[in-house]
Formats: sequence, structure tokens, C-alpha cells
Amino acid sequence: MIFITGTDTGIGKTYVSSIIGSHLKYKENVDVGYLKPIETGGMEDTLTLKNTLNLEEDLSILNPINLKSPLSPNIAFEIEGYDITLDEIKERIKMSFDVLSKKYRYLIVEGAGGVAVPIKDNFVMSDLIKFLDLPALIVSKPNLGTINHTLLTVEHLRNKGIEVKGIVINCITKLEDVLYYEKTFETIEKYGDVEILGIVKSKEDYNIQFKKLLE
Repeated sequence: MIFITGTDTGIGKTYVSSIIGSHLKYKENVDVGYLKPIETGGMEDTLTLKNTLNLEEDLSILNPINLKSPLSPNIAFEIEGYDITLDEIKERIKMSFDVLSKKYRYLIVEGAGGVAVPIKDNFVMSDLIKFLDLPALIVSKPNLGTINHTLLTVEHLRNKGIEVKGIVINCITKLEDVLYYEKTFETIEKYGDVEILGIVKSKEDYNIQFKKLLE
């Protein structure tokens, strides 16, 4: 099982989740499930993975907490008047997690936003990762600024006692257009003491160490 998080919103967590899930299911014959504990701004991410992996579960199981507003969960709860306690949020997510983790050999859990995004009552996304007791895979980008964002994400997770499985670089910008990207990746690995497990250029062009994800 893995919790897929990212250095930012819109970094490509769902895109990478879809590639990992599809490869494991259709090329490695691994029984793969998916959980989006909290989604804001609709159900696009959940629907994408439900359809991609041909999952039979109801959307309420795959996405136990759904908010209409494309905002951080804490703000969306407030402006939508969503009356729910933190304990109820955790209970609902844990129920879905237990159902799916028992059914599937490998469960992909995808976060919303980055690791420090508030959920409710000082409980942030990294606290949810810790609550579910999962290792984290960080989706990052190759562009200028990624060293700082990625290293801060790694440090934040480790400070919470969360295992960082590695990094997957999602090429929002073509690698050929990024100056000295090899040096950038080397710097992330050196200063973060973390391994870049994959690079995604497109749905057809990716290189990910799937065996390490399954360990």
C-alpha cells in the first residue's frame, strides 16, 4: 500500500496514481484498489481512477469525504456548512480504508493537495498519512523551484515519523526544456537522502521502479 502525495496542488498526483495503478493491474496482474479519502472541487479524481481500474465499489467508499468547493478541506467544510467532527471524518475514512485494504493486494491512497494542507482542527494531510500508517510517495516536478519544494515535503513527512518511499517526477514541463535537470535530481537525492523512483513523461513514456513500490 502507498499514500501518494505531492509538493503542490495540480502536481499530477491523480495522473501518476492512474499510471501506477494501470501498470500494476494490467501489466503485472496485481489486484489494485484506490482510495481518495478527501476530494474537493467535485469527484473528478475518484471517477478517473474508478474508471481506469474498473473498480466496482460505490463512490462513497472510494471517496468517503467529498466537498464541492475547489478549496483546502478546512475552508470547504466551513463555507459549505458541512457539519462533521474530526473524529467522524477519521472514522468514515478508516471504514473505507479497512474495506479496501482487505479486498485488494495493493491499495493506492491519494491525498488532496500537499502534506501540510489543513483538514480540520489542526489535523493536516500528513496527519492523515500517519493515521493510516502508510509510507508516502511524493509526486514532484522537474522545474526550477522543485528542489526546495521537494526537500521541504520530505522533511515535513519525516518529522511526522512517516516513511518516504521515494519521489516520482511528473514532467509537467518537457525535460528537454529544463536546464540541468540531471543536476536537480542529483541534488534532491543527495540533500533529501531519498531516491527518485521514477520519471513520468507521458502515459506511454514512463520509467518507474514498480518492484520497490511493492516492497
